[in-house]
Amino acid sequence: MREKLKLILICAAAYFLMDAPVQMTQILPYYAGIKNFLPSVLGLFFGAYGIAGCMMGCVLSACLVNPDLPAVIHECYCIAATGLVMFIGWHITAKSHRPSLKSWPDYARYILLLAVGCILCGKLNVSFAYFITGLTIGIPVTILFSSLLYIEPVIPKRYTYFPDADFCLLPNAESLEGANEILEMSAMKRGVKMKRILEIQSCIEELAIRIQKAHPDAKISVSIIFGEAISARLHYGGKKYNPFMLEKNEDEIDIMSLKIIKHRAIRASFSYSGGENFVHVVV
Repeated sequence: MREKLKLILICAAAYFLMDAPVQMTQILPYYAGIKNFLPSVLGLFFGAYGIAGCMMGCVLSACLVNPDLPAVIHECYCIAATGLVMFIGWHITAKSHRPSLKSWPDYARYILLLAVGCILCGKLNVSFAYFITGLTIGIPVTILFSSLLYIEPVIPKRYTYFPDADFCLLPNAESLEGANEILEMSAMKRGVKMKRILEIQSCIEELAIRIQKAHPDAKISVSIIFGEAISARLHYGGKKYNPFMLEKNEDEIDIMSLKIIKHRAIRASFSYSGGENFVHVVV
């Protein structure tokens, strides 16, 4: 529940920060501004939580800047229309329920759903404003979220997502050998080149060594997604330990291995919640 609330508040803050400065000038009408791409993109990725966040940001901006009740109600309706059409429409029509724009059918689906959601806004000028920003800003942001940042989307329970490869690493050599076999077989089925396979293997191995050095009995769960970039998520229990942080007494070999990971990775992040450590690496 805490994570969902945090997601709503982040979406609300993003909408407010893009909306309030424009509304304070009072040069543009209430429906104008770059904020208009947010409902479609945040709705697509986060569903009801993204939509609720956008509505909260809209109401907050209106209360502080221009409290016009009919305008706020209409803007919230447009947020719901564009966000829900994108979220529901994508999961009904797409085979992959992780939003992405990797092929022409994906672009066509995105543009069609965006057009339907914008038409439901009613007024032509409002629909046009939402559609243009959804194309010019929404498409690049969607590509960024799905291909580079690997933002974790909210997926309906009926469309359970399964990673391309998943396994557990135990503190023994046999476990690592078995994991490498699973990774190689899964990657080859997806047409991933051996060079890329070796890159993600080496990153996972180095991280596992660092984690199991701090937690000798750690059971590390690994899930991998193959795409334009390769996303690997590791999580393990125990006290908080960030494998990307250097300790004062670490030797040169450990320092070098960490530098290699950071050099190869597009993204390397760590979080800790509820007694679980979460690591995300994209190479």
